[in-house]
Amino acid sequence: MCGTTSGTGRGGARCTTTSGPPRTRRCGGGRSTPSRPTPAGRSRRPVGGSRRGGPSRGPRAADPYPPIRPTRARETLMAAPPPRRPAMHVTVKLFATYREIAGAKELSIRLADGATVRALLDAVYAKHPRLQGHEDAMILAVNHEFAEPTAALREGDEVALMPPVSGGAPPLIEIQRKAIDARAVVDSVRRDDAGAIVLFLGSVRSDPGVQALDYEVYRPMALKKMHEIVEGSKKKFGILDMSIVHRLGRIRIGGDSVAIAVSAAHRGEAFDAASWAMDEMKKVVPIWKAEA
Repeated sequence: MCGTTSGTGRGGARCTTTSGPPRTRRCGGGRSTPSRPTPAGRSRRPVGGSRRGGPSRGPRAADPYPPIRPTRARETLMAAPPPRRPAMHVTVKLFATYREIAGAKELSIRLADGATVRALLDAVYAKHPRLQGHEDAMILAVNHEFAEPTAALREGDEVALMPPVSGGAPPLIEIQRKAIDARAVVDSVRRDDAGAIVLFLGSVRSDPGVQALDYEVYRPMALKKMHEIVEGSKKKFGILDMSIVHRLGRIRIGGDSVAIAVSAAHRGEAFDAASWAMDEMKKVVPIWKAEA
């Protein structure tokens, strides 16, 4: 048995629904569109329910006794000891009063590879503490060249520890921030066999707009070159001694920036050596100045 129901569809068209399988809907004389049938034996999933149509159970409760998962045994790692620095042997030559204090003219010192003269001195003082009181006037040389405590040593090096010559103050080769003591520089080259002593002082002059000069230096290289200038002066002019002191930092107008003292048997070679040394200072010693 079939029945019909009339109504008004989209756009004012008249629609007729016919009951009975298959159910269709006719609108305004157009084509019929079958409705989507529900498969037999299957109901629609209710909103808010479970897949089976029952009430929702909510999140699953955590298991109070979770299973024990096996873990890997941890390996105990032993920290490797730091590598030992190879040792080197350095020969120390002692002269005059230093030889008498140590009771030996030569020492063999074992140091870590790459150690400096400073480390060597500490090792020597540990064996002969009385020598430490002479460090201020001590002259250092490595392989027959003047050296500073910061100089690095190598296997087989020969280091000489020497007191001031002739019982007086040793020649000065210094770079310092404090003011230059001209008398001390002159006294450092004074000798009984010297017939002339020449002192050259370089000062900061007054130029328009200049209040001071700032001096910067590459110290290790500068000291090495200053030693070379002194030795070169002795060979070239036959002088007896030479001291060179240069200041570092800011120097105001009228202040002394460099001092060169030369002692010689005669004044000619003393003047020539002082002039040559100052020219070499400007050529090879890494010292820079800037207007302040």
